[in-house]
Amino acid sequence: MHDPSTLAFELKFPWRKYGRKGRNRFERTYRETFLTIWHKDPYLKGDDDSCGWFMRSRHGKKEVMERIVKRFDFDWDRSFEHGGSTYYTHLFFDKTAGLSCGYPAMSVAGITLNLFFSAAMEHFDDGKEKWERARKLARKFMQKHLFEILFFAENPVDSLHVSICNLYHGDVGPERRKERIEEFASIVYGWILRATRPWYKHPRWHINHWRVRVEPITLLKRYLFSRCQKCGK
Repeated sequence: MHDPSTLAFELKFPWRKYGRKGRNRFERTYRETFLTIWHKDPYLKGDDDSCGWFMRSRHGKKEVMERIVKRFDFDWDRSFEHGGSTYYTHLFFDKTAGLSCGYPAMSVAGITLNLFFSAAMEHFDDGKEKWERARKLARKFMQKHLFEILFFAENPVDSLHVSICNLYHGDVGPERRKERIEEFASIVYGWILRATRPWYKHPRWHINHWRVRVEPITLLKRYLFSRCQKCGK
């Protein structure tokens, strides 16, 4: 279990601790903390992020997640017949080289954009919006977050490139098909939830979960009552 408390707000003294006597810019501008407000997660059902401080797919709607999985499943490796020939419109597998090769038939950026747009369509199509309205909202979302999505697709630190190209998981045959579809749906849906959540719905505004701590009092308690485990002083 992780610590369910997360720092929500921090109030500092109006004056600087060192002022002009500071040795560098940090010390000259440093102000000590007077009050900290912590968000303590209620730890519902054994989840130490039940409020969704860092939103994941489990914090969204279950029915939307199921629709995204179904949509990814449809686009994963579908094909169609025309004129006696088979054409593949799949996202991930080059079937001419065999299903187990795992080589993406489209570029990593193209696959990522396709996944995000498909998931965004299901996210905005909540039953209250018409299909054209949901499509318009999804396109607006894609335009607003285009840079972040493409950077998430391919960057040198943390991206979807490794997962899409399946560099470290070996065989990507039918036995792992469902697992990989659900994995991508969970990643993309969680990303969309974090990007579309209004600021006032963030858990830091859950006042009933606040825990306030006055830092000078905490320091005084440590000074008066805390003792060194080794020497007792």
